[in-house]
Amino acid sequence: MKTRTARTARTARTKGTLGRKVAVMAGIAAAGALTLTGPQAIAADTRPASVEAKEVYVWATNVRLHVEPYVNSPSPTKVSQETLIGLCQKQGDTVTEPGQGTSSWWTLVEKPGGSDSLFISNVYLVGGEKIEGVPDC
Repeated sequence: MKTRTARTARTARTKGTLGRKVAVMAGIAAAGALTLTGPQAIAADTRPASVEAKEVYVWATNVRLHVEPYVNSPSPTKVSQETLIGLCQKQGDTVTEPGQGTSSWWTLVEKPGGSDSLFISNVYLVGGEKIEGVPDC
């Protein structure tokens, strides 16, 4: 019994720090104070407090969605000719699509069933340079 108690105490000392860290992180997350990192967190910080979402249609194929409204911003996915939910829009890099126009406005979008919020250049959306009905970020 003495050996088992010593081993249990040693295990508790080595794993105790990790256990406390996990418990603290779980407590912070439960309190809503834990900030996510990665693309979804960056874009989510941009979303206005009260959002009047509007459906927007992507007319083009293989259009990259970006973490921020900049061409060189990370682009984790693409979309093609589909309806998305436009949450808000803000100015970023100017994008020109031959035959379609130019826009420096980008819309923060999500998939209708839910997804990470990412930006798409308005030049690839039906509705013009700045989409009417989509609020500013």
